[in-house]
Amino acid sequence: MRASVLEHLEELRWRLLASLAAVTLVTGVASFFANPLLEFLITPLKAFGDYTLYFHSPYEGFLTYLKVALFTGILAASPVIFMELWLFVSPGLHRKERKLAASLVAASLALFLIGAALAFWVIVPWGLQFFLGFQTDSLRPLLAVGPYLSFLVGTVLATGVVFDLPVVLLGLVGVGVLTPEALKKARRAVVIVFFIVTAVVTPTTDPLTQILLTAPLVLLYEGCILIARWMKRKG
Repeated sequence: MRASVLEHLEELRWRLLASLAAVTLVTGVASFFANPLLEFLITPLKAFGDYTLYFHSPYEGFLTYLKVALFTGILAASPVIFMELWLFVSPGLHRKERKLAASLVAASLALFLIGAALAFWVIVPWGLQFFLGFQTDSLRPLLAVGPYLSFLVGTVLATGVVFDLPVVLLGLVGVGVLTPEALKKARRAVVIVFFIVTAVVTPTTDPLTQILLTAPLVLLYEGCILIARWMKRKG
């Protein structure tokens, strides 16, 4: 028996609440470790010298720890979020489609975490090197913790999301919207789009940083074409 629209909306509501509960729980736990977590997030900055982060209002230090705990909660609870997504879409799929969806959800989680790690350990340090390179004897940085965390968290989350783009393409292939031939034909245009997206995501105008982020996406896209061909032969 097919579920009604209201039943689907109710199911979606519970899945969202479960995801929110997971994020809230992990955020609450992370709040007790906010100080060492903040020290870890400052790791990319420490590589460039003994920089001290400042806060400019009486409550900004408190908000900083909340942001750190929330960021940790989102990343740590991401497996639960992706699982809830899978549980929401799986009942309406056939057996073959459920296998595909499960693989795509697992790949989405893995690629999101890989992209986030690449941003933290490579892109953010290169961005800091670029921006801090403008200091002179008469121009010294006085770094505030709020803008630093916004720069870090924004870059990490955006890169993680960008790394999920190939999975979206495979999902469209799986439901018949795209074909392997269409993916191959659009290869050049997609590479240009990847460069544009990475130009927006990366915090610097350094072309080497954009290439570093774009290269894995191009490889993932080529992998999508191969997997799409395999899916077509198997289907």
